[in-house]
Amino acid sequence: MKTADLFERSAQDELLQIRNDLMTVYREVSADEDRLFPLRFARTTPRRLRRGRTGQAVRSRLPESGHWDPSVGVAEPQVPVLLIPDGPARASVLPYDALRRNLAGHGLDVLMMEHRGVGLSRLDATGEDLPAHAMTLREVIRDLLAVLDRARAQQVAVYGTGYGAYLAQALAVLHPERVHSLVLDSPLTSAEDEAVAQAALRDMYWNGTEPATSSTAAVLRRLAEAETVDIHRAGPVVLAVHEHGGPSAVRELVDLLSVGRGRLTWNSVRQVLNQGWLQSTPYVMEHDLTSRISHTELGRGSHADGGPLDALIVDGEQARAVPPFHGEVLDLHALAPAITAPTLVITGTQDLVAPPRIARELAERIPGAELLEVRGAGNSMLDSRSQITQIAARWSACGTAHRLPEWADELAALPATPTDQALSRGLQIALAAERYSPWRLRVESVRAKREQAHVDPRARRTRHVKID
Repeated sequence: MKTADLFERSAQDELLQIRNDLMTVYREVSADEDRLFPLRFARTTPRRLRRGRTGQAVRSRLPESGHWDPSVGVAEPQVPVLLIPDGPARASVLPYDALRRNLAGHGLDVLMMEHRGVGLSRLDATGEDLPAHAMTLREVIRDLLAVLDRARAQQVAVYGTGYGAYLAQALAVLHPERVHSLVLDSPLTSAEDEAVAQAALRDMYWNGTEPATSSTAAVLRRLAEAETVDIHRAGPVVLAVHEHGGPSAVRELVDLLSVGRGRLTWNSVRQVLNQGWLQSTPYVMEHDLTSRISHTELGRGSHADGGPLDALIVDGEQARAVPPFHGEVLDLHALAPAITAPTLVITGTQDLVAPPRIARELAERIPGAELLEVRGAGNSMLDSRSQITQIAARWSACGTAHRLPEWADELAALPATPTDQALSRGLQIALAAERYSPWRLRVESVRAKREQAHVDPRARRTRHVKID
């Protein structure tokens, strides 16, 4: 099979045959329908296993380094780890192969379920797409239980990110006997979270209430007044630049726009964001079937208001294609105090997708929960700081994750994932290219000649470039 064919839906059967880490459990399409569909999940086992007296798998102990207290995390993993990535449109199997192998190489038994409606869990037994009525949170939670039963995992350490953290909380509340411990990374807790994120973005880059970005906000307001940017559609672009470049990248892009440059970078980011919904990639990101969960059940996009820096405008437009949101299926805010599993909540201090406030309040609601704030990090350690994910997952399975906040500085110093580094570097290169482009050098040269000729600088007109 050619590499290019891997992403064709017709290649699914052949893909399953060449993968020895993929397993299948047949599930009812829904509680009201007996028709079955193959739910896929990956299981990556430790490279070296030896049997203890109780018959339980005993793994090599966690690696130690000069940066870590050798008395912490040296116990053997007690349970398998269930990783639940963000979603519900994101695949679990192919995008995280390397992560699962790394965890297995450190002695962990790793499970990862493909979300229903995505990738290898998209089709029913006849090869047709799952029906819309089968896309519900209740069914997804039953999927998780079916995977644990098929894997014969009585208890697991659950690591969930974003939507995955939402499912992890639900599993811990509804089926506490199956959850050994929890790690909730950049957690989603309710439909109101996006309103918190919307307010945080506007405080930083529109209202100017954050001292570190108040000057950037002032310049952005001037650009909006001059109609250099369409501020009502600028939110997703500013958020994306912030996530991959931080406040300094936003400041540089805004400064470039203020002098008539930066348009190529701005429009490139905007086009990528707009194409994400229509141009899904099989086995990686698939929005169409899962949109009912995203918008109808989780309320994604319900707080889009069309105001300045509305980061939810694309989600709001997508929500029109499915039944409206009428309320949450689960009230996790009310249910969180019932969680009894040892819990670690992780947030990045620069996260504007799931701002630290959400994680802090969640840690306060869950009895005994510990909070780890990773300085300088953005959203999702699973996707942007996978070394932190690996450490947290291992320590959670060993029953020592509650100690990780003591090592917050060491964790913050760990590098970003290669993918995140590439995105950040690409953004830096794009900004640098516009800053030092030959066109810019020619403009500066002409300007210098005019100044030498004693041309009145007030005679020069400022050119405003319209950004869609």
